Amino acid sequence: MLKKLYESYIIIDGNLEDNAIEEEIKKFESLLLKNEIEIVNIDRIGRKRLAYPIKKRLNGFYVCFEILASTNIISKIERSYILDENILRYLTIFISSKTKKEKEEHFKHKALLQSKYEEAKEKLENSAAEVKSEPVAVPEPAKV
Repeated sequence: MLKKLYESYIIIDGNLEDNAIEEEIKKFESLLLKNEIEIVNIDRIGRKRLAYPIKKRLNGFYVCFEILASTNIISKIERSYILDENILRYLTIFISSKTKKEKEEHFKHKALLQSKYEEAKEKLENSAAEVKSEPVAVPEPAKV
């Protein structure tokens, strides 16, 4: 069967402890593998404050699964998201080849900008250190 690339985002209850969150991620990872879904990448985005309360929760732990799966299995996976009480929200999207290429270019550009920022920051810190190390000539007060 033809497999397509998907990104499946889940928001896990942020009030859980780190090891409980990791258990949730492992549970869904094993579920994906059990359903013959190939996991390309698991991106643990981290804890974030939610824009509005979801199920009376204000914080969530975001996780992105990049997966290769057939279209009929996606609904089965989303059903398991619904049944899990620790999952606040989920979203699964199809990634076309064009979207994948644009995403890769975006992250390359972002990495390039980050490296330029780091270089500029380092130059600024070095110049500030040089200014501190040079003796400063203080003019003598004028005699009247």
